[in-house]
Amino acid sequence: MGDVFQFLSSASLEKLTGQRAYSLEELLYLIKSCPDSSIFYHTFSAFLKMREVQVPYNSDFAIWVSRSLNEKALAEKLMAVDLSEYNVIGSLRMRLVEIIESYREHKPGAFEKRADEPFYLYDVVRVVYLTDKFAYDLKSFRDLLSTISVYSLYFHFIESRINTQLQADDFSTWIQEGLSISSLAQMIRKIDVSVYTLEGLRARILQLIDDHLKEKKDKETA
Repeated sequence: MGDVFQFLSSASLEKLTGQRAYSLEELLYLIKSCPDSSIFYHTFSAFLKMREVQVPYNSDFAIWVSRSLNEKALAEKLMAVDLSEYNVIGSLRMRLVEIIESYREHKPGAFEKRADEPFYLYDVVRVVYLTDKFAYDLKSFRDLLSTISVYSLYFHFIESRINTQLQADDFSTWIQEGLSISSLAQMIRKIDVSVYTLEGLRARILQLIDDHLKEKKDKETA
């Protein structure tokens, strides 16, 4: 990645696919057959949309199952999927299919329900663009991190894991490889994204960096 970190950001261009589901069977078919970008939109992109308003479900699938079909138990199972564990869309798709098919075995009657309001399948085109923010060391990185948009934060800390099929986010990767600060990188990498809003994530990363900088300063002045 090099010694200089350039902050990027992304924007999503949403579009209706014309496909919809009125039942769990139809939803299952959509999940099995839709493009990866649709799975991403209805899960990870939903994470971006929902984190600031504290909606109690982490995907559009779970919200529709709960609100339109009133299948709260299935919605909770879908909600329990930890998105941060998936760096390949195919694996996430398989997990969603597995949950819904298992639910059918235990409650086949739920698949006979038809919703009044359908689930509309969206696709999305993600546009990544450069910003004019560059970090050259940990201090400049910390200062810029406090000013970047939530979209830039989301791109580097969450979305990049999918785009690059890496287990690690861009921030911890650069801190480890570009600055050779493995201990801090590991702590940032271990942050549980499921318990924070995006602003909460920002605050937690800043806290870890500040703690590291203070510890380093204390050692230098000791």
